[in-house]
Amino acid sequence: MMPDDSIQYGFKRISPANWKEMDEIIQFPSPVTDEIWVRACLKPQLESSVPENIAALFEVVRGSMVYGWFFYPLITLATEQCHRVVEAGARLRCEQLGLATKRVGKDGKSLDMKFADIVQSLVNAGAISRSDQPRWNSVRKLRNRSSHPARQTILSPGMALSIVEIAATFLNRLFK
Repeated sequence: MMPDDSIQYGFKRISPANWKEMDEIIQFPSPVTDEIWVRACLKPQLESSVPENIAALFEVVRGSMVYGWFFYPLITLATEQCHRVVEAGARLRCEQLGLATKRVGKDGKSLDMKFADIVQSLVNAGAISRSDQPRWNSVRKLRNRSSHPARQTILSPGMALSIVEIAATFLNRLFK
């Protein structure tokens, strides 16, 4: 167990002495070894139909999840990045389908369309099912919340793994 002075803000205070040690604050539902953790983080896979640039972004998510073993907040950062990867995938899919991804602002400048509008365009085009739209909107809301935080969020490993699995499923469906 780590001494109390090695914890700050509710998670491990990194030092030259502990940076390669498991973050003991991680709350696993049962005893988990590092090998089990790595295998769980690498389980969500993207299909070959997902474009390489999106797959590369997703791989950073998985790697960050793995290294969350050493610094628990990385697990949450990985899920926050996951939301942005899903958005990047949605924007790219719109481009592939010839759907708009830009809009004209009040000043006449070209702006990126809002994620909500991107999702709606993909639903209208049949690339996202109407039954999945509420879940896509949840991803959008979580993306907004994590991109504009008021305080530090720390997710449980199980919740984080579920988010990564859902993202992989969404991206795989999007690029069928």
